[in-house]
Amino acid sequence: MDKKRPLWRWAGIVVLGLTFVGGLAWAEHVGSTATMVGKPDQITIRTLAAFQKLELPPVTYFHDKHTKALAKDNKGCDTCHYQEGDRLSFAFKRRQTTKPEEIQDIYHANCIGCHNDYVAAGKKSGPQDGFCRSCHDATAALDVAKLDAGMDKVLHYRHLASKAIAGTGPDQTNCSACHHVQDQATKKLVYAKGQEGSCRYCHQDEAKPGMPSLQQASHEQCLNCHRTLANKGLQAPLPLDCGGCHGPEAQAQLAKKNQELVAKLPGGEVPRLQRGQPNATLVRYEAKGNGGPEGPGAALPPVPFNHQAHEKYTDSCRVCHHASMDSCSTCHTRGGIAKGGFVTFEQAMHRRTAEASCIGCHQAKQETPNCAGCHNSIVQARPADTKTCQLCHIPGASVAVSPQQKAALAESLLQSRRRGPDPFLTAKLPDKVVIKELSNKFQPVEMDHAKHLSALQKGMQDSRLATYFHSLPGTVCQACHHNSPAAMEPPACVACHAKTQGVVASAAEISRPGLQAAYHGQCMSCHKDMGIKPVATACTECHQKKPQHAALSHQEKE
Repeated sequence: MDKKRPLWRWAGIVVLGLTFVGGLAWAEHVGSTATMVGKPDQITIRTLAAFQKLELPPVTYFHDKHTKALAKDNKGCDTCHYQEGDRLSFAFKRRQTTKPEEIQDIYHANCIGCHNDYVAAGKKSGPQDGFCRSCHDATAALDVAKLDAGMDKVLHYRHLASKAIAGTGPDQTNCSACHHVQDQATKKLVYAKGQEGSCRYCHQDEAKPGMPSLQQASHEQCLNCHRTLANKGLQAPLPLDCGGCHGPEAQAQLAKKNQELVAKLPGGEVPRLQRGQPNATLVRYEAKGNGGPEGPGAALPPVPFNHQAHEKYTDSCRVCHHASMDSCSTCHTRGGIAKGGFVTFEQAMHRRTAEASCIGCHQAKQETPNCAGCHNSIVQARPADTKTCQLCHIPGASVAVSPQQKAALAESLLQSRRRGPDPFLTAKLPDKVVIKELSNKFQPVEMDHAKHLSALQKGMQDSRLATYFHSLPGTVCQACHHNSPAAMEPPACVACHAKTQGVVASAAEISRPGLQAAYHGQCMSCHKDMGIKPVATACTECHQKKPQHAALSHQEKE
């Protein structure tokens, strides 16, 4: 045993040396992990996880780094991906999913084999056979700065208007080059005019039998098209690497080009996408065969909805039609069904936490500085004012049946809607309000009431949403005069908030802040949320000390 120890020691030294050399070569090839943080070409290879529990950690792979290394030897995408005609299969070295053990052999034989070939040619390369943990390294999982490569309406317009894209449908429009549905009879993908929808409607985050994932589908569709156009000699920017779509620099350049394009368009707007949608319609629960279009027991009339106006404020149809282009009531019924995630129709329209709901989308707009100062202080749990419901649910909108009747009635009701401003803003209100209830060490606060109202009105004037929803009398006043009736002379704050801290007159006042806390909380939070001065620490900008207290303060310092 003693004689064998030196052999084991030498073996250990050799293994450590090989590990160091192999790791050094790999680091030189793909760069250190410190320089790789945030690269958009990072791919986590965990293909076998769909079949079985992984024996080793997934492989962190940098795609663009490898393609650049291959390009130096005039090798292209077909080095790793099979090609049929002018299209690539983006599965590694295979055309379709096969058995787990075969997939593992494909990766090991081709990755390690390629590394061996480079080493044999005297070139830098990655790990060779036996260095499993150099690739399967649990510590190599880095935070990925891979930005979503979404298709907003400007980028969509650029593709739609491109003369280089050749359509595949009978009408040869650009739409048919990308949009397709599956023909149930032939089991082939075909173009269906008028049924164009978001790729996400069918392709989800995870692949399903017969349905590629969104990542797989978008890469096969977009990259193959870009490669085809590039091979034809098109000089326009055609991203072919990860950074070209998912990198921050590339997306910044794309945003700049999009802005330049829109600026040249008539009216500075992207032309409206025409796919048969109405200019206006009635949003209501379509319970066909269940007591008429409204169904039994409809609590409120439908909502006349300006579809054309809302299109201008969204990047895609999926903002509202998040699951399909069908009517909302197809998935969201009165009671809720599995197809709609058991979200009822009423919830789908009014949930504050859902971006696709009307209320949720409008509430998201309230987070802007012009709106946040008031809306952040309004208690969401307080009972809703039924008058505000009628701003959307306009009486007289429940008689139309056909789509044409719905559109005509909706447009008529939309034109009759009253728009702001809040009539209180044009009425005679006090210019100054003197707050003197707590004037002890400080002089009373003289609040410029007219200046505050003018600032609120100015912040809303460019927003049709704000102008309309602040059209009821006293709506603008509710941010400060909360829980008060809409009146020209609302009750003073001291009517509800106790003047003496810590003393309450009734059980109802226990949950209310004292008068000083109410003033400070209301004013300071509004200024903070809107990013305006004075800030919370600038006390003397609102409060001027009384002369006797100022003198005492000076003596105390001495």
